Amino acid sequence: MNDVFVEQIIEKRQDLKSTLKKLGIFFAALLISSVFLVIGILRFIFPAVFALCMYGAFRFVKDQNIEFEYSFTNGELDIDRIIGRRKRKSELSVRVRKFEIMAPMVEKYRKEYETQNIVRIVDASSSPVSGSRWFARFNDDSGLTTLLIFEPNERLINAISKYIPGKLKQ
Repeated sequence: MNDVFVEQIIEKRQDLKSTLKKLGIFFAALLISSVFLVIGILRFIFPAVFALCMYGAFRFVKDQNIEFEYSFTNGELDIDRIIGRRKRKSELSVRVRKFEIMAPMVEKYRKEYETQNIVRIVDASSSPVSGSRWFARFNDDSGLTTLLIFEPNERLINAISKYIPGKLKQ
């Protein structure tokens, strides 16, 4: 029996808002630690406070780096969020046979992914403006209509297409 396994990692792109947020965190850490330098009685603990603030800011900024891992195994699609290259959180696990439709996010299929009855949206793409985004609409285990937005490569699309031949649009 031929097992199908395809894996892909997508890195979430940083926009201006997230870059400014990172800079703001470092400036806030500097501001907080400088308060301890200005107040005379607390001046002696400034080095420890400064080190703790910078470490906390560094960890927070590093946790803003997000990647999505798509793993497709024999009809099961698992999407994990990798935070700061050290923490993993499962975003979604679905049998692709549940897909009602899977198609690129283009004008031709707009009504399919902008329907009013979508309850849950899982965006596992690199950016909202990426041109290679696809969507899949399905009902999850609790019956809620879910919209998955992701960026599968050609290899992943081909693997999924074998399980949902009539539901894959291009």
